[in-house]
Amino acid sequence: MFKRIAVLGAGNGGKMMAAELSTAGWDVNLYEVPEFADNNLKKIKETGGIEVDITQASPDFKFPGGGKAGFNKITGKITTDIKEALSGVDLIMLPIPAFARERFIRDVAPFLRDGQTVIIWPGYFGALQCTKLLKELGVKKDIIICETESLIYACKSSDQTTEGGVDYILLKGSKRKLAISSYPSKKIEEVFDSLKKIYPAFQIARNVIQTTLNNSNLPIHPQSVLLNLYLVERKFFPYFEQIGGGLARGYSVTPGSARVMQAVDDEISKLAELFRVDHMPLWENLKMFYNCSGSNLYEVLLNNQAYQNALAPTSLKHRFITEDIPFGLIPIAHLGEIFGLNMNTIRAMCTIASVATGINFWETGLNPRDIGINDMSISNILDYIE
Repeated sequence: MFKRIAVLGAGNGGKMMAAELSTAGWDVNLYEVPEFADNNLKKIKETGGIEVDITQASPDFKFPGGGKAGFNKITGKITTDIKEALSGVDLIMLPIPAFARERFIRDVAPFLRDGQTVIIWPGYFGALQCTKLLKELGVKKDIIICETESLIYACKSSDQTTEGGVDYILLKGSKRKLAISSYPSKKIEEVFDSLKKIYPAFQIARNVIQTTLNNSNLPIHPQSVLLNLYLVERKFFPYFEQIGGGLARGYSVTPGSARVMQAVDDEISKLAELFRVDHMPLWENLKMFYNCSGSNLYEVLLNNQAYQNALAPTSLKHRFITEDIPFGLIPIAHLGEIFGLNMNTIRAMCTIASVATGINFWETGLNPRDIGINDMSISNILDYIE
């Protein structure tokens, strides 16, 4: 049974997680690296908590961890001292962008102790990358490293504050079911009952290949930017399109862009099949996550309440590109091509992203060597992770 939780990273997901779990009765420390403290922690430290706004969520919305709307007081430390943040902690949450992960792992490594559990939100091959990095750092603690398929919240930090200067976050929805696994996969059984007490939506995935390949960000996010470059770089936001006299906001999806997203998902599905893990089609996965309707991906994206009124990225430096391409689609393309799969759509999107940004993601992105599975057969990889 977990008693004390550290949430590392005070971005969108970290703030929401620390707020809800505090309100639900957990002892929660919230940590941010010192250089981002002024932006992400200052108001929270001054007021002691975070205001949670659910006015843009669906009428039947329920908090995934037993939280509440309104002011949520953080129960533990609000700190930039990593040693303080991890003191006496049983469970370490890492709801951070994949490009920041290595920094956090290196900071955490000296203070890990036997019996702790680490959860990476979401995967992006995070459990394997974390395991390899800790080995390189000489960490030999008996810990369990988990990863999820997605962040459980659809939320957005606001640049504004409520009366009194309280930091607040817009919570638009949450996943009704969420897959989680560990490295190795058999370890999840040791902590799953305790994790379900925190988030009842958790379900066990076969392994950490499944959680990464089922990350719904990957078929949606990069394509929503790269197929809308005019809107992004001209800063015409939010994305919107006129449909039947009404205004449908969200990812500015069209039938054609939805087909590209579907093609990316189909290529990921082929890789999942090769590794013998379940891969729910994206449009069905979104329906399960958010209880939205539609008979295809285009309709589901437009009908998803959690995506309504979403502001579009206004820069190619947004995490939809800087995270989802180098830490998601690039390693997936590498793996697929190593084993002879057609990754043409994913390769095309990664190449367009590289050209548009001027960054060669094929060189800078995650590869099988970075996650410790290079020069392995599929059966060797499965033996290694399970």
